[in-house]
Amino acid sequence: MDGRRRDDGVVTPVETMFVVVFVLLAVAFLGFLGRLHAAGVQVTNTSQSAARAASLEGDADAARRAALDTVATSSLATRCRTAPAAELTWEPSPSGTWQGGSVTVTISCVVANDDLAGFWTPGARTLRASDTQPIDRYQR
Repeated sequence: MDGRRRDDGVVTPVETMFVVVFVLLAVAFLGFLGRLHAAGVQVTNTSQSAARAASLEGDADAARRAALDTVATSSLATRCRTAPAAELTWEPSPSGTWQGGSVTVTISCVVANDDLAGFWTPGARTLRASDTQPIDRYQR
């Protein structure tokens, strides 16, 4: 030997750490996206249920109460940072009556990012969904 040290260039542990950190970040991001999607589906389902409950009522006032009751009894209260907001609008039938028209319920829910990520992250997201249901012209 001529006195020089032989270096095989072993850098596998450093590269492995980069791969491990990348995989952990990717798993955290996918978890965030999955929880965001689940929250969106929950808001959509609640808007559909509220619109259906409203469409089964006999007038606009009863429909508003039914929609608000449906939202209040849903599981959105545990998901949202504040109470979910519900807005009801309706279109009358061609003859101008409740029966034969349509009712639309829009739900808004503010969800904290740290609830979605599973660890502390700043900010919040507003999830919004609406659904329109026809009102049966032959009901009651």
